[in-house]
Amino acid sequence: MTIAPFLARPSAQYKADYIESVYEYIMENLGVSWNPQILEEHFDDYLATMRDAETDPLQGDVPTSYYWLIVDGQTYAGELELRHYLNASLERFGGHIGYKIRPTMRQQGYGKLICKLGIIEARRIGITDILITCDDDNIGSQKVIEANGGILQDKINNQRGVLTRRYWIYDM
Repeated sequence: MTIAPFLARPSAQYKADYIESVYEYIMENLGVSWNPQILEEHFDDYLATMRDAETDPLQGDVPTSYYWLIVDGQTYAGELELRHYLNASLERFGGHIGYKIRPTMRQQGYGKLICKLGIIEARRIGITDILITCDDDNIGSQKVIEANGGILQDKINNQRGVLTRRYWIYDM
């Protein structure tokens, strides 16, 4: 029996697979801020930080819900950040929804799926018009956002070396 991919709250149940994905990001040289050894030792604290972000965000952050895309009932495939509202910074870069798919699971439709599920969650908490951004050179994210109804508003310079594309997904 095949279990359809689903969003789950970050959980110790997926710890080993999640840490394995961190090594994948490191191998990709993405400048990951996690140290897998520290994460291994303090995973419960890491989970608590993500839970707390929803109701007690760090100064300068907005309330954010974290979800993990789980495939086959057990495999961590990616992460979704759902920001409950926008501050000035998120209006320029970040938007309501941020997502990433672990390197070994890309090009399999999971980006499109996690974005779609994120839109459903955003609507569930009352966000009607959803902003999603990506770098101008990130063709994969452009395709994911556009496949989910994203309408390009503009491209802006965020002093990051590449323009930021800002898309809106409107409640119809």
